[in-house]
Amino acid sequence: MLLVKINQSFIKLIIFTLFNIIFFYQNCFSADFKDCNHKAFYVKNVRSDVTSETIVKAKILAENQALYSALIRLIQRLTLKQKEKIKFEIDIRNLINFIKINNEANSTNRFIASFDVCFNRKAIIKLFKSFNLSYAEVYSLPISVLPIFGSPRGYVLFDKNHVWKKLWLKNIQNYDGLLKFKISKANLHLKRNLKVKKVLNSEKNEIVKIIEFNKAKRLMIVVSEPVLLKDGNFGLKTYSRLFNKKGEFDSTLYSNLKKFKSYNAAFISQKKQLEKEIKEILNIFSESWKKNNLFKENVLTQVNLYVPIERKNDWSRFIFLVNNLPICKSF
Repeated sequence: MLLVKINQSFIKLIIFTLFNIIFFYQNCFSADFKDCNHKAFYVKNVRSDVTSETIVKAKILAENQALYSALIRLIQRLTLKQKEKIKFEIDIRNLINFIKINNEANSTNRFIASFDVCFNRKAIIKLFKSFNLSYAEVYSLPISVLPIFGSPRGYVLFDKNHVWKKLWLKNIQNYDGLLKFKISKANLHLKRNLKVKKVLNSEKNEIVKIIEFNKAKRLMIVVSEPVLLKDGNFGLKTYSRLFNKKGEFDSTLYSNLKKFKSYNAAFISQKKQLEKEIKEILNIFSESWKKNNLFKENVLTQVNLYVPIERKNDWSRFIFLVNNLPICKSF
């Protein structure tokens, strides 16, 4: 009887020890999957769905599929748009630091999962150079996006149920570039006091109100409105303007007039055309940002930095930060 009690206690001890070991290793395993040192080289939420002869093979194929999709997304994010498609005959696993499975579901021969892929910056840059690809890796400061739609009853903005606002919100959520977009918000006070026509006329005071409330560094207004043309036809006029943090006009990013033969034709095609306009604006702005922020390796500029150091930890943190700056060659 005593032996049984000892065995039971021993078993409980083993179970308890194993549980702690598993918990410890899970924490260590999770800790290994820290975010990439270089955020621009971290591709998240890559979905993969593969069916094969066995679950083991399906998982391997799913990971390979995810790695390829992630590389394509990274190239689209960082490099200028190419006229011709590039074929990569390489082992993508040599280009990554880690691949993480966020969630998964499987059967006997099917594997579905969402992956995060951390690419190795040096390996990717080497790849870009071998294919003569120009690239940027600097994120923008926060840009507030204000969709405005012209209707017979007046201009519509801050309406979460309007198609123009909903389409912009969806596209920004799916955006995977270097521009940090967020949809403009407003409280009741701002909605009542904001003069839409003054915003459309690029008046600084009105622009600053929106920028400050949304804690952004820039504002992009995106306007779309149906118009009656001189020849009696209808059109959809769409344009985008950019303003700096002081509310000053920066540039017109995009302007387009889509003509329709009738009002009905314009109404039927409106949502499809609005979606097309959004994608064009995002593409033009993204390409412009990359062109203006291309990484030029041979261009060296010296900058004098004065950093207050109060504790030893301040100095070590500073060294760590500078070492992880992609644009810093030496210091």
